[in-house]
Amino acid sequence: MLEVRERRSPFGRFCKWAFWIFQGVMLLLALGTCAAVTPYLADPDPEVAMGAGMFGALALGALWAIWPGGTVILGVLVLLTRGRKRLIPAPDGAAAPSGRSRGGGSVPPTGPPR
Repeated sequence: MLEVRERRSPFGRFCKWAFWIFQGVMLLLALGTCAAVTPYLADPDPEVAMGAGMFGALALGALWAIWPGGTVILGVLVLLTRGRKRLIPAPDGAAAPSGRSRGGGSVPPTGPPR
């Protein structure tokens, strides 16, 4: 018998894509905030420089508060929407892998032959 996993449902695939898209969007927003604020930090007017610094700190703080929460929520959804494990009969001529020994290793198996 072989242990296999079923395909994800459409909702499961949506959750997985939403997880990775969320990660990419959060990364782009964090980098975009840094790129947008940096030119104004060197402005000769101290009020503009301070305002840009405060905006950047506020925006990055908000992103860093939202990112972990979204990652946990979407990550749990991704784990919960995995396909179920199924046991299927091994195809003829194929050796089913056993949980006790792995073939192809550098250490020869010991014990009685199977």
